[in-house]
Amino acid sequence: MPFYRLGIGIVHMKGSKLPAPCAARVLIEGKEAACLAPSGFLCDGPSKSGKGTCDAAMCERHATQVGPNSHLCPSCRTEAVDEIGQRNLFTHLVQP
Repeated sequence: MPFYRLGIGIVHMKGSKLPAPCAARVLIEGKEAACLAPSGFLCDGPSKSGKGTCDAAMCERHATQVGPNSHLCPSCRTEAVDEIGQRNLFTHLVQP
């Protein structure tokens, strides 16, 4: 019986076949909280233990499609971008 964040409120739903709430972290009124939207995807990135996939539940807003039926959660996407070096591509243009 999960809790979902729908619009501006949190709803508790009963049922046995409901999707897990989105596990992505978001800022709500300046405080970090879970997204809690109904999920439609699971993360296909590598797991922290090195076995299998991450399998974090994600809503449509937080899932990044990287292939056919393949999605990454925000943390796995950040790690993938760091690995290929795109995140620091233009840092030489920024003067502190």
